Amino acid sequence: MRHAIVLLAEKRGIALQLDDDDRLAGLMTAGDLTRMMEREEDILSLSVDRVLTRAPKTARADELASAVAFRMEQHGIMAMPVVDDDRRVLGVIHLHDLMRARVR
Repeated sequence: MRHAIVLLAEKRGIALQLDDDDRLAGLMTAGDLTRMMEREEDILSLSVDRVLTRAPKTARADELASAVAFRMEQHGIMAMPVVDDDRRVLGVIHLHDLMRARVR
C-alpha cells in the first residue's frame, strides 16, 4: 500500500494497475484512499486490492473532450484513463486539463 500511496502523489492522484498484457486491470485514486481511511484504522497494512476499482470508467482516444468532461462531472471523477480498443492505456485525462482547455 505504501508504494501505491507514493504513486498517487507522483501521478496526480491516480494509480493504474495493468495486467500481464499491459491492459487496464484497475485503478486507485486519492479519493478511493480517503474513503478507505474513513473506514479503516491501519490502511498501510491493507492490500491494494481492497481499494482498487476493478472496472473503472474510461475514455477513448477518439471521444470528444466535451463528452469526457460531461461523464467525469456526472460521476464525480477527477481523472480518467484513456484506452484503446484493447484497453491498453494511452494516457490519463484530468478534469483540470479539460478546465484549462475550457472544454464545455
